Amino acid sequence: MGNAIHVTMLGKFTLREEGMAQPCPLSLTGRSRRLWILVAYLILHRDRGIPAQELIDLLWSDASGGNPMSTLQNNASRARSALAELGFSDAKRLIVCEDGFYRWAPDRETEVDSDTFESLARHALLQKTPQEGLPSALEAERLYAGDFLSESAMELWCGSINTYYRSLYIRLCRTTVSWLMEVGRTVDAEQLCSRVLQLDSAAEEFSVYLMRALTLNKNPKKALEHYEHIRQMYRESFGVVPGPEMEAEKTEALRALYGQDVGVQELGAFLSVSDEETGAFYCDNNVFREIVKLQLRELRRNHGQSQILLVRLKPDSLPLERQAVLMKQLETTLTAALRAGDPFTRMGTNRYMILLPGASRENAEMVSQRILKRLRRDFLRPAQDYSFRITDLERLKRMDAGTAEEGPTQG
Repeated sequence: MGNAIHVTMLGKFTLREEGMAQPCPLSLTGRSRRLWILVAYLILHRDRGIPAQELIDLLWSDASGGNPMSTLQNNASRARSALAELGFSDAKRLIVCEDGFYRWAPDRETEVDSDTFESLARHALLQKTPQEGLPSALEAERLYAGDFLSESAMELWCGSINTYYRSLYIRLCRTTVSWLMEVGRTVDAEQLCSRVLQLDSAAEEFSVYLMRALTLNKNPKKALEHYEHIRQMYRESFGVVPGPEMEAEKTEALRALYGQDVGVQELGAFLSVSDEETGAFYCDNNVFREIVKLQLRELRRNHGQSQILLVRLKPDSLPLERQAVLMKQLETTLTAALRAGDPFTRMGTNRYMILLPGASRENAEMVSQRILKRLRRDFLRPAQDYSFRITDLERLKRMDAGTAEEGPTQG
């Protein structure tokens, strides 16, 4: 029996025979694509003989005419020669054809990293405590150097396997991070979350864990930087905002950063105002109410004017899931379309309230048209999906007398 062969399929596809100094990297793209896919497929299914027709269908499904059986035999021969050139001993016995069935190295032991990863991950996930599960979990996580044969991830023969291993990895990491946090290994948890997010930046639960770990590791500023990075990515890529769990971690990071004694430099950074406009100010109902009260006091002193603009999503009968998506799109649009610092808040399931300081009714109507234009441009939303109602803030001073007046509804 010859030397054992070690194979990696997580991340890069490599082969190494015992005694070799370095593994041999193999590409599943380019001119030799079919050659190395043949090798990878045989290794992947090394527990059985593979009919010649299965390999023909895999590698030349779009071919017409010719002699596919001869082509397969030629490629198998070329693969043996290529393996011999790479330094593998007895390369003729690495790809064996008997009775129309092809097999990978029947006389050799072959160890594949994806099999070892799966075994360790499943063992870890069966454990009940961090003490029992962490050793296997961390060893499995280290093996996951990247997605399974990522160069062929979009091909039919590989796609479902690639998805399976990634799903198992995410499931493993979810449990592992929880265990690491439970036993106080927050630095390890931070590093693990960072590795997961490199593979999938939209895996929000790991952003939540990462921000929590960073805050516990006395680095709340970096937690807030990560929040801003994810918020910007979500807005540009998906038209949504981070979920409530990330908002909660943002609050904890802010409390850790500014909820303690600060020096003059930190205080200056907290209070500094940039000249760059960064969009409207989304706030909760209580904050919005206090801002409106301050604006009313300003109007009493200076006799200016301001408007309240109410934007409502129509119709009310939309499914809640659909309403949630459209409301996220509307929030993103308001943040971008309003002036920097204009406050707005969500009211219930289908409307937003906006304060337009210093605006006339005509200004408010122009703002509503700007919002509709942006919705059409960014999300292809028609005007009839929304209604706008304008209220002069000055008249709210007489609400107790019942004289508040509202403007017409616009479609």
